[in-house]
Amino acid sequence: MRDDGIDSGRRRVIQQLAIGAGGLLMFPLVASGHPVHQHLRDEVALGRADARAAALDYVPEFLDPHQLETLRVLAERIVPGSTRASSAPFIDQLLTVAAADAQRKFLQALGGFEQLAIGHAGAPWSALSEQQHTELLTLASTAKSGTPTDRTGPLRPARFTIRDHFEHLKGWIVGAYYSSEIGMRELGWTGGVAFPAVPGCAHPDGH
Repeated sequence: MRDDGIDSGRRRVIQQLAIGAGGLLMFPLVASGHPVHQHLRDEVALGRADARAAALDYVPEFLDPHQLETLRVLAERIVPGSTRASSAPFIDQLLTVAAADAQRKFLQALGGFEQLAIGHAGAPWSALSEQQHTELLTLASTAKSGTPTDRTGPLRPARFTIRDHFEHLKGWIVGAYYSSEIGMRELGWTGGVAFPAVPGCAHPDGH
């Protein structure tokens, strides 16, 4: 792996975790098939994204300002501390180099929460109260998942529900937060000791 001179907090954490895992980074906090995994394994891209996301005057490159604010508020509600870890800008940076299908699925999921907020409260997600967020997140996280195929007949396209959108966004948010130095220290990482594998989420709800 070439060195581009970027030594970000996330890159340093990931490098030490990879050493502790014998060079193979394991990140069980997120479902194995989630697209965030490939980004967390790319040290150079990860370091660049982390460095850019840390800018105080950050300007989104993939999302528009409203979408970025929606993501920021949503991330903070799902994983408290995400704003301090610059999770939303970091995800925005990862999305700039993500595959077109991953970009499209992310926007569909984010749009699903905007529609949920407008449909239930008549206002965009970023304008709702913390109590309203909690109510809608409870609704989303306990809804039924869509059925991707019909085993009794011809295969049908996936019909994503708000539960699917919740799980998809949660994967990005959890990956962004717990790959940061703040998130890893929350799980017990000291900066001087590398885990043999990334530990599981310590929160009772599993985020």
